[in-house]
Amino acid sequence: MINSSLSINPEPHLFSKLTKNKTAETPANNVAIDQRKLFIKSLSENLSNENPQLQIALTDITSKMLQGDIQGAMDILKPLLPNEAAIKETSIGTAVMAKGWEKPVVFPKESTFKWLGWADDTKKLTTESLWEAAYGQKPAAIIGAIGNSNIKPEQVKGGCSLSKKELSAKYEQAITDFYRPIITYLQEVGADTKDIGFAFAHSDCGVDKASRAVVEEHGLKGFATTPTAYTQYLRGKECPPSEEFPNGFILADFPFPTVLTRNLTQITDYAETYGKMVGADNPINVFGGGEHAFIQDTKESLFGKNDSIPVPVDIMKDRFGIVIPARNENGVVTNASRKILEDVNGSPYEQFRYAFNKFLPSSKTKEDIKQYDPQMATTAIIYANLANAGKIKR
Repeated sequence: MINSSLSINPEPHLFSKLTKNKTAETPANNVAIDQRKLFIKSLSENLSNENPQLQIALTDITSKMLQGDIQGAMDILKPLLPNEAAIKETSIGTAVMAKGWEKPVVFPKESTFKWLGWADDTKKLTTESLWEAAYGQKPAAIIGAIGNSNIKPEQVKGGCSLSKKELSAKYEQAITDFYRPIITYLQEVGADTKDIGFAFAHSDCGVDKASRAVVEEHGLKGFATTPTAYTQYLRGKECPPSEEFPNGFILADFPFPTVLTRNLTQITDYAETYGKMVGADNPINVFGGGEHAFIQDTKESLFGKNDSIPVPVDIMKDRFGIVIPARNENGVVTNASRKILEDVNGSPYEQFRYAFNKFLPSSKTKEDIKQYDPQMATTAIIYANLANAGKIKR
């Protein structure tokens, strides 16, 4: 199904240009890309060009920046810059190339990957249109999850003897374990996992890796959106140069429908797109997360504009007793779920307890879930959406 709100046309000439003009600016693995830094970088790179429209607009851009209105400045600058990412259909599959990459990412034809397009105009997107393009219809219930790409020892209060790799593995496992009783319970009371969607991103690490594991373990409908820059971090393998790919390529292992955001506003566009993929009245579990682009620049998009329901889960503390403070000594957010809990006047879970106790059918799994408030709240929201859609078969 073609979604008219997404840009779907292949751009082979732009693809070739980006490939020929590659530069050695591939970012270090798993480093969050800050929207403000991306804006300043894009502006400085284009100031010296001969685009007269940009020179005329520079006064307005500068004025917005001085007022602290970075979004307003981006809105002025974005239409004046060329696209910096493109796709091309190849003999192997759909290839994605972006400015600064050494080599393209190729999604193979034989996988169940489905390219849906670029979210160049996020205002046109709707939850229904996105999921209809991906699966033919919107699932009755949708789950979202945001958080960390990894957990570092220096984030832990009082220090930690575990390495980043060990901490991150615990974090990822804790997230997959978080959802297992929830999905088990929903199946026990008559739900079908094909009626549940899960929105996540491409990165093969942290919360996105764990989300993919949940989708694959339980047969949920997985759906991805990512800033193009993060597509480099998906699961895949390096392939050698060929006639079609002189610099080699990364063969993606990502068999899910995908929407990408690109160019100057790719991070804020991602947030808007992701928020719409999850949609109104569906839960977004906040598993930690720092003061990087996905939190600092997107809270309004994720929770404010699209009416998704944030459910904070301080998963490392709750599961392992590993305390990551809401802020570090410099005042920077290091644990968004803890910050949400500290900012809330009361318990964010209490509003779901009555419905959970009164309306959800009893079972041993329900009693287990009842012991952990974030699981209780998440289960209540998903069950209510499935039941309201007539998807619970009693």
